[in-house]
Amino acid sequence: MSKFSVGLIVSVVVLGNITSILLLRGSGPVGGLPRVDDWSAAAAAQREAIDSLREDVSRLSAAVASIRSSSTTIDPAEAEGVDLAARFNEVIQRLDALEKSISAKNDAGDELAVLELRKKLQEQYRAEDGFAIAEELLAQGKFAAGGNGILTFLESHPDHPDTQDLMRRARDAFQQSGNLDKALWLHGEIMKKFPEHRGGDLHSLALLEKRMKKLDDAMHHFDESVELALTDQDRMGRLLSRAELVQERDGDSAGLEAYREVERLARAAGIELADEAGKRADRIEERLAR
Repeated sequence: MSKFSVGLIVSVVVLGNITSILLLRGSGPVGGLPRVDDWSAAAAAQREAIDSLREDVSRLSAAVASIRSSSTTIDPAEAEGVDLAARFNEVIQRLDALEKSISAKNDAGDELAVLELRKKLQEQYRAEDGFAIAEELLAQGKFAAGGNGILTFLESHPDHPDTQDLMRRARDAFQQSGNLDKALWLHGEIMKKFPEHRGGDLHSLALLEKRMKKLDDAMHHFDESVELALTDQDRMGRLLSRAELVQERDGDSAGLEAYREVERLARAAGIELADEAGKRADRIEERLAR
């Protein structure tokens, strides 16, 4: 290979590298978070640089292969200062850096777009009718987003006349989304803000804890809820829920006894729920008799 040929290859490589550097500088630093409109242009320019570098890699590979297969020896003086292997590695490294830069910029662009969208949603939720947007999300089955939207609305409107109902809707939405920890936290906030409904809220708390397998806590709150019941109907309903927990926690035998007790108390009070308690007890007895 002649000195001219080697010099030409090296010139192409260096030119490609310089072009890549200029493109990278022109596209700005990743941490600067430019406008979303700039991402596509910067990425396109960088992809052109990658294509150019790939061509240089192909040329270098061909040159290296030619040198290795050539029967002609190269005068070291002619190749002074030219190390094809080193140049090859340099191009590979710059190609890798460029690809990583594009990936980082795309990730940063996606993150910026998400942040801007979230900011706009937050502003909409805080508007006077922001809860309506959250309600629409709930109607579409987007429970987590709708629940968070209601909470954002209430942050800006803490004295809204429907605060209690909205908080309960958000709690239910978190339960439906499977975020039971957040539902439990929000239920605690409801109980702090509206203590006058403690009896019913304790029953709801126990049901949530039962679902979360916090069985001992649930039992404690079922018992307290039964004591605070204002009517026989409420008391029997809460005792029936408690009997379900007894069966789940302590087994069929204990559950059978609990259901029979509810049946006895409900019949004495003339509550129709006695029939449901009796049916559940009968099913347990049939299962135990097999």
